[in-house]
Amino acid sequence: MFMSKTPRLFIMMFMQYFLQGAWSMTMGLVLSTFGMSKIIGSSYAALGLATILSPLFIGMIADRFFAAQKVMGSLHLINAMVFLLMPQIIKSHNESMYLLMIFIVGILFYPTAALANSISFRHINGVKLFPVIRVFGTFGFMVIGFILGEYGFSGSTTTWHIASLAAVTLGLYCFTLPPTPPKARGEKFMLRDLFCLDALSLFKDKNFAIFMLCTFFLMIPKTTYVAYIPVFLKTLGYDNSASMLQIGTVSEIVFMLFLSLFLVKFGFKKIILLGAMCWIIRCFLLSQESMYNNTIFIVAALLLHGICWDFFFTAGDIYVDSKADEKIKSQAQGLRFIVSNGIGVMFASLVSGHIFNSTIKAPELLAQWQDFWLYPMVIAAIVSVVFLISFKEPSQIKTETHLKKDSVA
Repeated sequence: MFMSKTPRLFIMMFMQYFLQGAWSMTMGLVLSTFGMSKIIGSSYAALGLATILSPLFIGMIADRFFAAQKVMGSLHLINAMVFLLMPQIIKSHNESMYLLMIFIVGILFYPTAALANSISFRHINGVKLFPVIRVFGTFGFMVIGFILGEYGFSGSTTTWHIASLAAVTLGLYCFTLPPTPPKARGEKFMLRDLFCLDALSLFKDKNFAIFMLCTFFLMIPKTTYVAYIPVFLKTLGYDNSASMLQIGTVSEIVFMLFLSLFLVKFGFKKIILLGAMCWIIRCFLLSQESMYNNTIFIVAALLLHGICWDFFFTAGDIYVDSKADEKIKSQAQGLRFIVSNGIGVMFASLVSGHIFNSTIKAPELLAQWQDFWLYPMVIAAIVSVVFLISFKEPSQIKTETHLKKDSVA
């Protein structure tokens, strides 16, 4: 069972993040290239709004009505058509239409990220094997990054054509994934299911609520970094920003491979706290780079990506899965995405967009970026302190296998 299912999950995760990188990695740079830099923040806010509305509902459908892999495949195939429309909208500088379409992209795409996690957790031992499967997602992100950077597509609308092709490929492939039928199929449908109240009940756990609160506010430095680091790299003179970002991707792979070991040895609290603290260091290094234009600072900031991402967000995925009942695991992953990529991104995008528009009058002037990076640094510091004081370590990390014999959906 392990050998038959796991390789297919590797490919799924590789393609999921290859696709995500194709359209999102340099989205801010593409908009800046076509004179639309003022709506970078609004674009991420639209994605955040989309993520608020869809993942819990889609998760409920996968938990109760249809096999998760079929839901995931259908969403990707529909999104492939939307991706094809984006280049012409950008070239026409139709900002209103772009914001509407990027909202639709988010509605269709972000539930698939939660479903990819849910499908993986259903068929593997989460603590031991999820980081290994997830690292293939990082490989996918790295591969598309090199393609965009080395072929000069970082600031081009070609990124959307690549995304469309990848979405068709992944959408069709999803229908070959291990059957992941809904756990609650056949149970009486109630109003609480429509509003996904079972997943929301997880907030009754104080530590879960604290983790989600910290995730929400840490999205400010994360979204600021994701949205504006390609623009910042171009200001530094790196035209192949997508290739430069792969320094961080390599770091992510290295730390992902050791995440299981670290979680079992040190527990959720220490690992997640270290991830939050590294966002403080990263933003400080970027601010220093703005002052001194020293390659050491930018390379060090990029290398921290492994700890910043794996130790907080990937460890957080595993933590959420460990707290959720079998029947609501898809909803729980959707809930995490709503808090982070939904409400979190929408709020963080408005904040980071305001910071950018207030501090950066001309993106090509390096000195203006010094203060820009200090704001997310302070927010990361506050999050770290709150998490350190308030979050209590779970009594134990469950490492037992939860491989199930699922019937074909």
